[in-house]
Amino acid sequence: MRVILREEVDNLGNAGDLVSVKDGYARNFLLPRGLAVRADERNVKQLRHTQRAMETRRARLQDEAKGAMKSIEDVGRVVVTKTCGAEGKLFGSVTSADIAAAFGARDIDIAKRQILLSEPLKQLGDFDVEIKLGQGLKATIKVSVEPDAASAGLLARAAAEKAADQVEPAEA
Repeated sequence: MRVILREEVDNLGNAGDLVSVKDGYARNFLLPRGLAVRADERNVKQLRHTQRAMETRRARLQDEAKGAMKSIEDVGRVVVTKTCGAEGKLFGSVTSADIAAAFGARDIDIAKRQILLSEPLKQLGDFDVEIKLGQGLKATIKVSVEPDAASAGLLARAAAEKAADQVEPAEA
């Protein structure tokens, strides 16, 4: 089935593109969600008529995505604090919602669905995370997962105890 996309769809195309998809995908996913319309004669004529408006919209979206990329690159690194145990294992995990909240604290509006995590972050450390900005642009940001204040004290005590245990056998 041929459809005209109304919005950007991953791995398919941008708004205004005329694409061929399987009938079930169009009927069950694209059309009910308003992501596409059938490419019948009337809609194709209307598409050709509104092609210039679509190009200006694409250019505007491209500029917005480039501006968002610049603001994300200016941030450099985002810090997310979580509670963890004495071994440094997190209680819970860092999800895309946590990362989006960290961007929100810096007045950068990133939706959690734009953050591409293959799996939630479950340990302390630095991670590279991709952010989908639209129009085919992606930015990579460094996310640091650090312990909160109470967990940092617990980690410090555990490290001190471990160092003390290593010193005692050397003296004996």
